[in-house]
Amino acid sequence: MLENLSRTLSALSRRTVAIGALTCALAVACLGGCTQTTASDGGSGASNAAVVADTGSAAAPAADDAQIAVQVVVDSSAADGSVTYDGTVELDEGATVLDAIKATGLELDIQDSDYGSFVNGIGGLASFDFGDSSGWGYDLNGETVMDSADVATVSDGDVLTWTYLV
Repeated sequence: MLENLSRTLSALSRRTVAIGALTCALAVACLGGCTQTTASDGGSGASNAAVVADTGSAAAPAADDAQIAVQVVVDSSAADGSVTYDGTVELDEGATVLDAIKATGLELDIQDSDYGSFVNGIGGLASFDFGDSSGWGYDLNGETVMDSADVATVSDGDVLTWTYLV
């Protein structure tokens, strides 16, 4: 009987740890990709915005660097719809999700944390503007990524979607 109880407690402990790890990973994913304001992309209906964040490695590449093209979509329709963007950016091979959003020229509010860079706002729309659990999150090719925006890398042809979650 003690052996069965020990196995049950051990299984419960593993489940508790797994749930805790998943919760932390989801929090990092949701917090890892927030930004601010939008820029116009050739008549896409997006508004113009000033670039606040340093563009870092998304700057113009050297002539001999391999280039990739990434489609970036920004959607705040779940909130007020004030921030939109849909365009393709050219980046150096090995660029990150953060490099890609910076290359759009959108106004970004980025905060560093122990878990990596957190995109707090895009186009003036920031985390918690629409409630305690609202904020920006991103997916890559339709898949949720559990890494911060400065860690996850993009590849040629990827579709990076930033969505404001309410």
